Amino acid sequence: MRSPLLAPLVAMSLLGACAPAPKAADQAGAAVDSGEAPTCGLPEDDAPGHVFVVQQLGFARVADGVAWGSDLDGVASAAGDGTGCGKPDVVDPEGTPGIDNAFAGLLPALEATEAAAISALLQDSVIAGELLITFELLGLDDTVDDSCVSVVFGEAVGAPLLGTDGQVLAGQSFTRDPADPVVVVEAAQVEGGRLIFDGEFTVGLQILDADLQIPVTNGRVRLDLAPDGSAAVGHLTGGLSVPLMLEEIDKYGIDPAVKDLLRTVLPAVADLSGPDGSCDQLSVVFEFIAVPAFFYGGTD
Repeated sequence: MRSPLLAPLVAMSLLGACAPAPKAADQAGAAVDSGEAPTCGLPEDDAPGHVFVVQQLGFARVADGVAWGSDLDGVASAAGDGTGCGKPDVVDPEGTPGIDNAFAGLLPALEATEAAAISALLQDSVIAGELLITFELLGLDDTVDDSCVSVVFGEAVGAPLLGTDGQVLAGQSFTRDPADPVVVVEAAQVEGGRLIFDGEFTVGLQILDADLQIPVTNGRVRLDLAPDGSAAVGHLTGGLSVPLMLEEIDKYGIDPAVKDLLRTVLPAVADLSGPDGSCDQLSVVFEFIAVPAFFYGGTD
């Protein structure tokens, strides 16, 4: 049973031989369509990859206009201007402008309601084994620079072993979750120890007793790999559809105070344009730390 208030639940069909040409991440993290068949893909010998499991998971918060994330709409917006739905963007700790992370502005309001444990529940779901997000890097030869890497992004099942610090221990084995589809990204690149890939995901939004499934547009994952492969620090960024969230919320008996808050605040803070050009998308950023792991049936 899944309990986090906002938990990324991957949901994408595997990219097969008939799939369109994959999109690789360029230096700015934007998706670039090569227009050609991939020059590197899944290893033909079915060799196991380098597996990481998320050990810590939370929301990227904004402090003094600085936060981790990605520039999802390609513009650096200021309050009231004609871009970014008039919502101000922030910069990341490396000085990159245009970072979209409007959900961070909602956290104080949510934490003042019955959803006060929103951040704690997210981490609790990890250590309880209810949300074991995994990244398997196939064909990885160099953790600093590698032009030919494939990524399998999914979930695992099993009760994780915890250390004395209460965190998921590195180096343990898990079983791939047979119930969850995975995202496969071929021909990604590691540049300067950083791997970025794009994809369409589904976010499981659970508010009190409501279990919502909201598609994420412009999904982007960034992994910063330790040179020795001992850890990966990352961020998952995307846009949530405000109309879909409100539609789903109305189906459940959520506390009226929380429901009224969401109806009022969500449209007001939307910072991304949807397919029709209307400002009805809300950017959200998860931050995580992942540690090495294994899947049963394979060795690294």
